[in-house]
Amino acid sequence: MASHLLGFLLSLIAVILPPRYGCTDIIGGHVVRPHSWPFMAAIQTNNSTVCGGVLVEKQWVLTAAHCNSNKKKLRVVLGAHQASVAEKEQQIFKVTHYFPNPQFDTSSKENDIMLLKLNGIAKLNKDVQLLPLPDSCEDIKPGTTCQVAGWGLMSPERRSKYLRETTLKIFDRKLCERKYKNYTKITSNMLCAVGKHSDTCQGDSGGPLICASQYSGIVSFGRRCGNRGMPGDMPGVYTRLTETYINWIKKIISLYGDP
Repeated sequence: MASHLLGFLLSLIAVILPPRYGCTDIIGGHVVRPHSWPFMAAIQTNNSTVCGGVLVEKQWVLTAAHCNSNKKKLRVVLGAHQASVAEKEQQIFKVTHYFPNPQFDTSSKENDIMLLKLNGIAKLNKDVQLLPLPDSCEDIKPGTTCQVAGWGLMSPERRSKYLRETTLKIFDRKLCERKYKNYTKITSNMLCAVGKHSDTCQGDSGGPLICASQYSGIVSFGRRCGNRGMPGDMPGVYTRLTETYINWIKKIISLYGDP
């Protein structure tokens, strides 16, 4: 039932969105219909969005572990379209506990996944919804079409005011390994994805990669995201939601959730 609901939401996005836009935050995407990604969370410091995330339970947001690398206090904004502008649909929370994956490696970005516990319970409505964890943890095949959204850079100098989305395709992991061989190791815990002239960029980290209507990955890292389409461009890399990670998520929520 949850996967059918998500598929319906994404089909609505595809039907309602206008067919063109230029560079993005998501280098090469377009503005979404306001509040049409109701599970999105804007993660902020000093009213500036530094990462995205997903509401997976009423008091829990899933994001990338490197989103708190500077150890600043974060807040989470749910129900946002313009994340840095007050909107009546928004629900704003402080983060009370940070749970980065204990095996997160800051240099390789392996295990780049983190849970944030909020200081209150989100009120679910048409603008704020949960995104179910995947039913299946099978690897995603190259060529699979995916969607991703965020408030990050539209170009090397310009950040998006509005939530934007783009469509990508999963890139073969072996080929991705070759492209990144001088930088880091691409593992089976990661997915690589590319778009014709689109990509995720700084500020999009932690946001969801949704493939075949299923929550499949978390925006993690990339290189030269502002130069998509140039010779030598690099796929974006995403933390894959494996069975091991899903079990870890459920364990943390069970152990540290409020009774």
